[in-house]
Amino acid sequence: MKRYIIALMLFAGLPLTAQESRKAEFVPPLNPPLILSGNFGELRANHFHRGLDFKTQGLTGLPVYSIADGYISKICVSLGSGYMLHVRHNNGYTSIYRHMMGFVNYITAYTENYQYEHEQDEVSIDLPSDKFPVKAGQQIGWSGNEGYSFGPHLHMDLLNTETGDVVDPLQFYVNVIKDTKAPVAQAVMLFPQRGKGVVNGKQTNVSFPLSKKSVLEAWGEIGAGIKAFDFMDGVYNHYGVHSVALCVDGKLIASSHMDYFSDNENGYVNSSTYLGYMKCFRDPGNKLRVLRTDDKNGIITIDEERDYKFLFILKDVYGNTSKCTFTVRGRKQAIPKWDTGDKRIIRWDELNILQEPGVKLTIPRGMVYQDEPVNFKVMDVPGAVSSDCQLHSVALPLHAPCELQIGIRNMVTPDTNKYYIAQKRGKGYRSLGGKFINGFVCADIKELGTYAVKVDTIHPVVAPVGKSFWGKTGIVSFSIYDKQTGIKSYKGKIDGKFALFHLRMMNSRLSCRLDSRKVQKGIRHTIELLVTDNCGNSTLYRDTFIW
Repeated sequence: MKRYIIALMLFAGLPLTAQESRKAEFVPPLNPPLILSGNFGELRANHFHRGLDFKTQGLTGLPVYSIADGYISKICVSLGSGYMLHVRHNNGYTSIYRHMMGFVNYITAYTENYQYEHEQDEVSIDLPSDKFPVKAGQQIGWSGNEGYSFGPHLHMDLLNTETGDVVDPLQFYVNVIKDTKAPVAQAVMLFPQRGKGVVNGKQTNVSFPLSKKSVLEAWGEIGAGIKAFDFMDGVYNHYGVHSVALCVDGKLIASSHMDYFSDNENGYVNSSTYLGYMKCFRDPGNKLRVLRTDDKNGIITIDEERDYKFLFILKDVYGNTSKCTFTVRGRKQAIPKWDTGDKRIIRWDELNILQEPGVKLTIPRGMVYQDEPVNFKVMDVPGAVSSDCQLHSVALPLHAPCELQIGIRNMVTPDTNKYYIAQKRGKGYRSLGGKFINGFVCADIKELGTYAVKVDTIHPVVAPVGKSFWGKTGIVSFSIYDKQTGIKSYKGKIDGKFALFHLRMMNSRLSCRLDSRKVQKGIRHTIELLVTDNCGNSTLYRDTFIW
């Protein structure tokens, strides 16, 4: 009863005591108008979207502002997020700004001094509260397209500083960003529970578009999910749905309200969704807090030969609401026993070890969300470095990385640093790295699939870009690339001294903007660039140029 009341409060828009919104005010991080290209909690590959993506009109170099009083608590320059700042605010929140093209002058000067002092291109610098205090609306950087970014935008996270939970920033900008459009449902999926329910006589998941007034027949225990998107005024983008509730015959069965989550909960997206459908029931190993269910974990029992009325209610942060209904007809049908054949069973609430000669995978408790039968086998490949280890015939996500060990059968090189574990993807392989230990290569994997040990003895490719223009532009550029294991590190020197380079991840372009305070103008210079991959293969480029 208590859980049912909480769910009703939640869907009525009433705050929960444990996660009551703080009375905080924030200014916009960009000059208006604020337009979103992505919202909080959107479904992404193996994670929920942590923040808001603000459009920047297809441009870079727009001023980025601190959204409240506080201080800069961390400066980062990284491959994934580009130029990034953390601002710890006085009101109990911390904001994070990603994919910027740079910082304002005084932060840039401090960062570059640190990079030169430590001879590091990528840095993460923690700062005391009195180093860089900021006010609401004070400029801290410039928007960009750096790191893992598919177009110019500003990504902003908002954290509860005390708990570390990421929270939805949009709740603080409802008076700045207009939205009168309700979410739109596209299709529904029913999930017969293995060995406990059937839909249309089968134990396979069944989807159907809501444009068709279908009446599905079911018996036993089933779950339900919905595919839907949200929309906003004045843009063609679609967004994740903030709130979903499922009622059956007028009773609230389950609801989710995407207001917050922790980093440890991010993997639960693999249990809470299926092929883009939001599941309104809970797998036994799914601990996502914003998903709330009745005492049956949202599983509906169809045990009467009658029509069951299903109602989905979809809401956005603004309260715009849409509803969709459909009918499931109870018809008594035989429910086949769950037959796993000769497959191994990974128990969600136990320590599991998949082991055969030459392979061992340790899966701690809670790494899968329900008991999973897997097609585990070790396949001999003549002449290969190792066997092909099929942990499962399809990709099955794990909640956190688990250690895989694969034995080497064919030592093609005595240098043990050259061996790595790779995951089979289609006709190729993707490197996961690894470490050689007592005849085995060990690496952490994030999903079950097929893996093998490979060897990388090929040096990275380093090619100058536009060398004839270096003297005119003052920008020294290279294209760097490694086909097998990827670039691990790079280090540049001009005239024997450390030179600050920045790698644009999306096009593998490594560039150094020459600074007359560091490099004398009007003379010939020597440049050295050392690029190393994840198996220790290095390429050293040497040349001269005039600037």
